Amino acid sequence: MPSQGTATDEPSPTEPTSTGLPNASSPAAAASTPPPELDLTINRILTSHKTVRGVMICSREGPIIRQGGSAFEGELGKKYAVGVKKVVDSCKAGLIDDVFGGGGESGSDELKFLRIRTKRHELMITPDERYLLIVLQDPTQ
Repeated sequence: MPSQGTATDEPSPTEPTSTGLPNASSPAAAASTPPPELDLTINRILTSHKTVRGVMICSREGPIIRQGGSAFEGELGKKYAVGVKKVVDSCKAGLIDDVFGGGGESGSDELKFLRIRTKRHELMITPDERYLLIVLQDPTQ
């Protein structure tokens, strides 16, 4: 019996699929495939908070994992992801490591939440060891 796809139709296990994630049949994908509840949570945030324009989840060292909302569509989403990663890394290096000593008697300190507000937007960033959660909202509404 033939399988659903042929060898020429399916991406290789190391080749990203159209979503930018590894092929689901690869061993690496089993550990990195986001749970289906993730999309439900992003949609709930977008619909329940009228000022939220976008939600994005990125890996710390790689691509965007999931995004929702009009603010992060296309190339603009990639620019936000790169810019936020730079800001988080700078804050961690500048404040936590240099100013607060990084490894005092009570252990190292870490960045838990970052809020950046401009005239038009407000970015709320929650960094983790492996991921970044980025929420963009319009505070004027």
